[in-house]
Amino acid sequence: MGSRQVKLTAVLKDSAGSGISGKTISFAYKASSATTWTSAGTATTDTTGTASVTVTVTAPGTYDFQASFAGDDLYDASTATVTSYVVKDKTSITLTVTPL
Repeated sequence: MGSRQVKLTAVLKDSAGSGISGKTISFAYKASSATTWTSAGTATTDTTGTASVTVTVTAPGTYDFQASFAGDDLYDASTATVTSYVVKDKTSITLTVTPL
């Protein structure tokens, strides 16, 4: 059982549905059974309003992930959360062929 990377991608849009560029998105995660969030870092939105980070979870399990925009002079704060996402351990299989 090893660590596993997952990519978190958030898209920040205005009320008209257009992407907002140049804004900081904060990402966090936690085991679904935990109460404390762990920071996964921040990223700045691109011209489409998209920001991404890569998170390494240390064990397979069920996790909650969150992206947050703190708001500014022009835009309200907003948060999106995905709950109970199952991060599975990687597997491999070996096949042996034996002549009879």
